[in-house]
Amino acid sequence: MKTQNLQVLMILFSLIIIVFLYQLPTSVIKTKKNQDEIQGAVSIEKALELLEGNNPMEGVFMFRDILENDPKNKEALYYLGVLSIQTGQYENAVERFNQLIAIDSSDKKAYLQLGISSYQLGYLKKADSLFSIVKETKDELLIKELNVFLTK
Repeated sequence: MKTQNLQVLMILFSLIIIVFLYQLPTSVIKTKKNQDEIQGAVSIEKALELLEGNNPMEGVFMFRDILENDPKNKEALYYLGVLSIQTGQYENAVERFNQLIAIDSSDKKAYLQLGISSYQLGYLKKADSLFSIVKETKDELLIKELNVFLTK
């Protein structure tokens, strides 16, 4: 009887060890993914600080590096698009915002910025349809930003 109890305990202990080992790699992978997300957020913040500080070009390069490592980084696409608008590079802005909308079609800020870029390029019908999308959101801040642009 003692041998049988010992065998049952050994089997039970082995099963517990197997389950534990099976779960270990999953938690390590999840932790790595979380660390990558945190690192990405820190990089975006650092790039924004550089843009607003004494090294704006270094911030631009940092955003480009972020996109090189993660071509679907929505924040980097958005900020590079906005920078393109600010520097009059409307074709580049259109490209960035189209990429952003392809990744996340629910990003209404991208529609607004794409509309502004299209307007500046003289694509008035396209701009008007994009502005209509923004107005349909009923997002007061976006609509206010649109109205400020239209009254310039």
